[in-house]
Amino acid sequence: MSISRRNMLRTLGGCAIANAAFPSFGSHDFSGFLQASKAKPAGGLIRLNRNENAYGASPLAVAALREGLTDMYRYPDLGGALQEKLANLHKVKSEQVVLGCGSSEILRMAADAFLKPGKKLVVATPSFPLLEFYAQDKGVEVQAVPLTPDHAHDLKAMLSRCDASTGLVYICNPNNPTGTLTPRQDLEDFLRKLPAGVPVLIDEAYHHYAGGTASYVSFIDHPVGGSSIIVARTFSKVYGLAGLRIGYAIAPLNLVQKLSQNQLQFSENLLGLKAAMAALDDTEHVRLTVKRNTDDRQEFFNDANVRMGAWIDSRTNFILLKVDHPPKEIIEHFRKNNILLGFGVPLGQSNYIRVSLGRPEEMKQFWRVWDLLPHSGMNH
Repeated sequence: MSISRRNMLRTLGGCAIANAAFPSFGSHDFSGFLQASKAKPAGGLIRLNRNENAYGASPLAVAALREGLTDMYRYPDLGGALQEKLANLHKVKSEQVVLGCGSSEILRMAADAFLKPGKKLVVATPSFPLLEFYAQDKGVEVQAVPLTPDHAHDLKAMLSRCDASTGLVYICNPNNPTGTLTPRQDLEDFLRKLPAGVPVLIDEAYHHYAGGTASYVSFIDHPVGGSSIIVARTFSKVYGLAGLRIGYAIAPLNLVQKLSQNQLQFSENLLGLKAAMAALDDTEHVRLTVKRNTDDRQEFFNDANVRMGAWIDSRTNFILLKVDHPPKEIIEHFRKNNILLGFGVPLGQSNYIRVSLGRPEEMKQFWRVWDLLPHSGMNH
C-alpha cells in the first residue's frame, strides 16, 4: 500500500495526528497503522499504539470538563489565562508562551515560520516525523541523520549538515519512537557550535517520564541564554488530555512573534483549555502517573527478560521491543486479538515494534497474545 506524505496528512489531519508518534518515512510501512486507526473500539479493544496515558486524566480536569459543558456554545476565551498559568509555572513572561491545537500545531507553526524555499530541515531518524511531513509537503529539503548506535541524536553529524541554508533543527528528547535520551551536555555543546540564528525546536512531549537521570534536564526548567530555542510541550501525555488537543511552546519573544503569525484563530477549544487549567493544579495526579509508568515499564522489562526478549531502554511510556517475525505479521496478529500496536521500526539489522504501556491487566493480555506466536530466543 503506497501512502504519500500529503495523503497521510490529509488522512490523519494536522491536529488529529497529534503525538501519535511514528518513525520517519523511508522503508517504513504505515498501512497497519492506518488500518488500526480506523478500527472501532469494540469488543474490549486494547490500545497500545498511540502513547496515551493509560490511567486517564486528572479528576480535576474531568470535573472542569463537566462544568464547562454549559459554555460550549461560546468561543474560547481562556487562552490568556492558560498562558499566564504556564508562564508562572515555568517562570517566564506570558508573552513567551504560545498555545496550539496539541503540540502538533506548534510544529506546524514552526514549519510555516522557518521552512521556506531554499531552506532545509535537519532532523534525526527515526524520530517523530510530523515536521518532516510538513517540510516535504512544502518542497523543503530534509536532512535526516541516523541515530547513534546507542539511539541518541548524532549531534556531530547533524551539526555537519547545518549551514546558512538551515531553516530549522528538530530534536525530540526523549526521542520517539526509541524512547531514548540525548544527554543534556551534548545538546549544550551542539547549541554552542550551531551557526548563529538557526532556530532549534526541542520537543519535550515525554518530559515528565524522563526524570531520575542526570543526563536529562529540560530546556524550559534550565534554559540556555541567548539561544534560538523553541521548546514544545503537550497536555496529551502525562496529563491525559490527548483527545482535547492542547499543546504549547516556550520561546524567546522574537521567535514567538514568528510562530504566532502562523497561528490559527481559536485553534484551542474551550473545553480543552478548561481541562488543561485544572490539570496543572493536580500535581499529585502527575506524580502518581509517573510512578505507575515507571513501575509498569520495569514490569515490561521483566516480562521481556523472562522470554529472553530484547528491548531498548526507554525513558517514556512506550518501549521498542525486538521482534522475530515481520512487523506487519505481528501487528496483524495482535489486531486479530483486539490489541492495537504501533508499527515496525527498523534499527540496524533488526526490526522492532513500538508498544505503548497500558494498565497491568492490559499488559497481561499483551503478553498472552505475544506467547501465542512461536518465538526464537533473542538475547540482548
